[in-house]
Amino acid sequence: MSPAPSPARLDVEGMRTDAAQLLAPDADAPADDGLSELTLRLRGHIMQLIPALGDGIAVHPRNDDTLADAIAGVARAHRRLAVEAPNGSLTQAVAYAQGLARTVVELTEHLAALEAGR
Repeated sequence: MSPAPSPARLDVEGMRTDAAQLLAPDADAPADDGLSELTLRLRGHIMQLIPALGDGIAVHPRNDDTLADAIAGVARAHRRLAVEAPNGSLTQAVAYAQGLARTVVELTEHLAALEAGR
């Protein structure tokens, strides 16, 4: 098993850009193929962020709110990944992808907070 990518090697801005495609107030939902691809990318981002956060949690110097928030965020991300993508309407697929996008944003914020606390 390969080690988790270091936070410096994660393309956090690219991850946030992908998330913004679904979360911006004026965002149009991508077409079916584009939505499927974006959904897979968002899931991949979460799968990269979880171990990076785990590394940050392990070396965080204090037992504080930043640490507790990051731990809770990782737990929520695991639950989000456990939910299967809907096989229903485009509206359901967009809502599912938006949930993934919110999780990506949350995890990148936790990662930044842990890095700032070192």
